[in-house]
Amino acid sequence: MTESPALIYPMAAMFAWTFLVMLRNVQVRVSAVLRGELSNEYFELFSGAEPSTTVVKTGNHLRNLFEFPVLFYTVLLAALMTGISSETLQILAWGYVALRIGHSLIHLTINKVPLRFLLYFSSNLVLLAMWLKLVHVW
Repeated sequence: MTESPALIYPMAAMFAWTFLVMLRNVQVRVSAVLRGELSNEYFELFSGAEPSTTVVKTGNHLRNLFEFPVLFYTVLLAALMTGISSETLQILAWGYVALRIGHSLIHLTINKVPLRFLLYFSSNLVLLAMWLKLVHVW
């Protein structure tokens, strides 16, 4: 049995985090329906009664995890397919995961925009560095 390449682990961690946020999104939505704040019909076209900020925030955040993180998965898959891996790329990948988890925790709890933006922007700079490393620019 061969060892898994080290870049698989930050990808798996990011997937696991996204899955946990999805479970939180489901929990928030089901709770809103059970409390009578929203009906199932609301989720057909996302119209009708205004959802709570928690419902909106968790839905927005889950969607956010399918925006720039797609480029994270792509750069790591490209690195794996081309055999390009380095300790620097691994550190950057784990840094990206940590920053995105931090961003999520801020967004889904205290939601302080300046701090949230700092983590979001920093994660995208790390992502840029990963791409530069992949194409040997850095």
